[in-house]
Amino acid sequence: MTSILTNGSALSALQTLRSVSSGLEATQRMVSSGLRVGVAADNAAYWSISTTMRSDRMAISTVSDALGFGAAKVDVGYTATTAIVDILDTVKSRLVAAQEAGVDKSKIQGEIEQLKEQAVAIVSGASFNGVNYLKTSEAQSLLEVETLDSHVISAFVRSADGNVSVKQAEINLKTTSMLNVGGGGILQKEVIGDYPDLQPLGIVSYFHEGHEDHTFNGPVAIGATESITFDLVLDRSPQSTGITYAMTIDKALVDGALGTSDGVIHNAADVRKILQKAFDDAGAPASAYRSGDTSLTMYDVTTLEATGHLGSSIYFENLASDLPGGSVLGLDSSSAIDHDNMRTEGATAFTKAFTMPVSLVISFEVQIAGGASQTVQIDRDTVNDALGITNARVETATDFATVVSYAAAGIGLDLEVDGSTINFFADQAVHPGYGNNAVDFFVSDFRTNQEWLLRFDLAEIDITGNEYTVEDYLVGVEYMLQRSISSASNLGALSKRIHMQAELGSKLMATIDKGIGRLVDADMNEASTRLKALQIQEQLAIQALSLANSNAENVMQLFR
Repeated sequence: MTSILTNGSALSALQTLRSVSSGLEATQRMVSSGLRVGVAADNAAYWSISTTMRSDRMAISTVSDALGFGAAKVDVGYTATTAIVDILDTVKSRLVAAQEAGVDKSKIQGEIEQLKEQAVAIVSGASFNGVNYLKTSEAQSLLEVETLDSHVISAFVRSADGNVSVKQAEINLKTTSMLNVGGGGILQKEVIGDYPDLQPLGIVSYFHEGHEDHTFNGPVAIGATESITFDLVLDRSPQSTGITYAMTIDKALVDGALGTSDGVIHNAADVRKILQKAFDDAGAPASAYRSGDTSLTMYDVTTLEATGHLGSSIYFENLASDLPGGSVLGLDSSSAIDHDNMRTEGATAFTKAFTMPVSLVISFEVQIAGGASQTVQIDRDTVNDALGITNARVETATDFATVVSYAAAGIGLDLEVDGSTINFFADQAVHPGYGNNAVDFFVSDFRTNQEWLLRFDLAEIDITGNEYTVEDYLVGVEYMLQRSISSASNLGALSKRIHMQAELGSKLMATIDKGIGRLVDADMNEASTRLKALQIQEQLAIQALSLANSNAENVMQLFR
C-alpha cells in the first residue's frame, strides 16, 4: 500500500539509522577511551568494582611512596650504625695496644679522641628529612623509658569484610639511639647519677643469755654499818618489763659468802661469791659464774632466763653506797662486753639517695627460724607504692627501710633505722625470743637483675687517667660494640622488610591494574572491526532512508 501521508519505508529506514547511530556512538566512545565499561550505565557492577579497586590502587601507590621515605630513613640509620661499628672496632684495637708494656698512652689517647669526635659527627649527621634514629631527645635516661616508639608505613590492607587499614612497622628508638639528651644511649653509660649503692649486709648471730663484764679493783672493806644497795633487773626487753629484785650487800653478807669476819673484799673472785650469795638469797635467777675467766680484776654476771619473761638481760640500777669513796664493787661500769636481749641481726649502710630505674629489680633472700628461704623483690612500683609517691625517689635510710618492710610484708622481718644504718631483725611479734631463745635468722646481701652496667660514655674514655683501667674501658667498648652490632642487625632486617614490601606493592599495583582491565577494558580489535561495520551500516541506512523518501516523490509526480 502506498500512502502520501505515512511513509512506512522511511520510518523503518529512519529507525534503523537511529539504532546504527547509537551503536556507532557507543563504539566510537569505547575506541576513544579504550574502556568497555566507562560509566555506571555501561555495567553498574563492573563499574563499582573497578572504581573501588582504582581507589585502593591509589592508596597502595601512596603507601609505596611512604615506604620509599621510610626506607630512606632506615637505610641512613643502618649505614651510620655500621660506621659506628667500624669506629668501635678501631677504638677496641687501640685499647688492646694500650696494654702493651712501654706504649705511649698519650699518643693512643690522641687517636681515640679523634675517633670519639668522628662518632659524634656520624651520629649527628645520620638524619633524613630531619629524622634521626641514632640521636634522640628524650629528657630522661633511656633506662627509665619502657619504649621510644617510631614507625614507618608498611602496607594498605582491605579485609574480607571491606574494612580498610594502614599497617605500620614499629621501631623502638631505645634500641637504636647512640646518643640521647638524657643519657642511656648505646654510646652512653647505663648508670643513672644516683643509682643505688647497695652495701653488703653484715650478719651477727648470738645464741646465749644476756650478760655483762665488770671490773673490780680491790681490796674494799665493808664496815658493820656500811652497805651497797641496788636493783637487779632481769629479762627486761621491749616486749617485757622483766622482774626487779632489791639487793643489799653488807658486812654480814660479805663474811657469809667469803667465810671471813673482817668484811674485806680482795679481788673479783670474791665479788663473784658475794654477788652469787646475794642473787641466791633474793631468789633471783642470775649467775656470777658465767665466764671461766679467773682474772682477779674482772667478773661476769648473767641472767639464767628463768623469770618467765620474754627477754634475756641483766641490769644494775639505782646503785647506792655508803662505803668510803662510794664503791659499788664495779657494778656501775661495764667492760667491753655488755650483751642484753641478744638476737640475730643484720645491718647495712644507706650511703646516698637514689631514683629507682624502670628496669631495675633489687632482691634479697630471707630465712627465719629454719623455715624456707623467701625472696623479696623491689622494683619501681614497689618504691612508689611503699612511699606513696610517683617519682620512685628514695631520699633517706628511713625511706629505704620503709620500702624494704613493704616488700617483705608477712615474712616476719623487722627493721630499725639508726642514722644511716638500717638494722634487720626477726620480728618479735612473729618470732619471739632473745638470747638462747632467739630464732635463727638470715638475710642475704642485696643484688640486682643487672649484674653489670656500663659506667662511662664513649666520650669519657681516657686511658691516661685513673678513674678506670684500660681493661675496664676495653670491656665497656666491647659492650657498646655488641649493642651497636645488634642495632645494625635490627635496622638491616627492617630495611629488608621495607624493600620487600615496596616490591610487593609494585607487583600488587600491576596485578590490580590487570584485574581492572579484565573487567572494563575494551577489546580494541573487536571494537575497531565493529566500528567499521557500523560506519558501513550507517551509510547503508542513510541510502535506504533516501530511497524510501524518493518513492513518495514519485507518487507526487502523478498529481502534477
